[in-house]
Amino acid sequence: MTQTLVRGRYLVADPGHVPGAGLLTDGAVLVEAGRVSTIGEYRVLAASHPNARTLGSPRHMVIPGLVNAHHHGRGLSAAQLGVPDDHLERWLLDYLAAPALDVELDTLYANLRLIRSGVTTVIHSGYARVPGRHEQESHATLAAYRACGLRVAYAVGYEDQFGLVHGQDEAFFQTLPGPLARRTRAAFPPPSHDQIERALNFVTELAAAHAQDDRVRILYGPSWTAWCSDALLARTAELSAASGLGIHIHALESPYERELARRRQGGTTIDGLERLGLLSARTTLAHGVWLTEDEIILCAQTGTSIAHCPSSNLRLRNGIAPVRRFWQGGLNVAIGTDSWGLNSDEDMFQEMRLAWMLARLPHAHRFVDGPSAHDILRMATLGGAEASTFGREFGTLLPGAPADLVILDYAAMTAPHIAPNVDPVDALLHLARPAHVDSVMIAGELVLDHGRFPGIDEDGVARRLAEVAARPRHSGESELTQIARELRPHIDAHYAQWPDTTVEPYAMVNSRT
Repeated sequence: MTQTLVRGRYLVADPGHVPGAGLLTDGAVLVEAGRVSTIGEYRVLAASHPNARTLGSPRHMVIPGLVNAHHHGRGLSAAQLGVPDDHLERWLLDYLAAPALDVELDTLYANLRLIRSGVTTVIHSGYARVPGRHEQESHATLAAYRACGLRVAYAVGYEDQFGLVHGQDEAFFQTLPGPLARRTRAAFPPPSHDQIERALNFVTELAAAHAQDDRVRILYGPSWTAWCSDALLARTAELSAASGLGIHIHALESPYERELARRRQGGTTIDGLERLGLLSARTTLAHGVWLTEDEIILCAQTGTSIAHCPSSNLRLRNGIAPVRRFWQGGLNVAIGTDSWGLNSDEDMFQEMRLAWMLARLPHAHRFVDGPSAHDILRMATLGGAEASTFGREFGTLLPGAPADLVILDYAAMTAPHIAPNVDPVDALLHLARPAHVDSVMIAGELVLDHGRFPGIDEDGVARRLAEVAARPRHSGESELTQIARELRPHIDAHYAQWPDTTVEPYAMVNSRT
């Protein structure tokens, strides 16, 4: 049996331990058959396994693979496709009109950048870029994950009341000029009953097809609470409970969504999800920016996870999720880039750093505790592993865990100097960038080997994707763009009528003096 020793000046074996307890100095993991066989001092393991291949060195740091807990497989960002950042509800319409790309190529390009930033597992929120092609696109997406070796928890997206605005589309259409209303109806037809049934059956089919694949989990993906009826959400909860498959859904990303729940149900979004049976340890809510204190408690009590996406929330003007309250309330928190990282570069280290800094905002004039660097690393490993439904063992490097790990050049990361009293995990959170990732292993396989992707022409992938993106747009795409442009003032007028609800902030962003 092939044996590999992965060593480092520092080895983070268990991010779940209190700071320092899961950290080994001059440590190593022995990898056999795709799993961690044992961990310990490198000198001792090397002496007892003289024929093992060795990766890493005293200049390296070894950590468990990171989990990107919310992603859409978008390699080229919205901004690169001509859709600038904006309020979510306006931005969505423009983004739906963006040119469609080759799904497998675009996802593969995104995946290569994720691997370069230390990601070994992704929760992929899938939805059709071209209406009616969801199954074909899902197969293409999963092919991109197979090509690079990433683990994926793939959520099959669906909705039964897709809306151009929150509320009733029919009432909105009545406010539009006749010709624009007719063109909009034709461009954005509502999902049919048959489409919904096919999507739910497709989840079952995909799960069966990948039942023996240890790198794939299939999830139910009701796209967004605003786009799904109570009946569809209740049915999803029943199917999930019967099958054991997880659920991944956008929830409370926008303040308008909270107001929509009040109008529809006379209550809160999370109360509604709990009533429908959707909250459980199998469920992850993407974003959760506008959770109230009571909703945080309810999510914690039911074991529901939150995928925190700080960059996306800032870029789409949705606010700052109360991660400190999540953390204090015992919620399982994971971290995701949502395909809209701050620099559109899938830098998971930067996403972790941003989550850390935003959770340190002041609370009036009082000193309050916030998540530590160890807590943030735990969110990006154990938290994401639990949210993905792969299981928490995928977030450690303890014996028996899958050998999903990242080898970082700690010497380069901390150059030209790092004080000897600096906690290595603090150094990681402050200083790590994708350029410091030397190698990435998934299930004992090197998917990034000293900065190179075995068997993949990274530059060729980027070049082919650029060629696809540069092709002339066909008439249907141009019409969608024109409709989106004409609808913008009507979208603004629709939301101008919604109340400006005063919310007590969790943290102070500006001085009141």
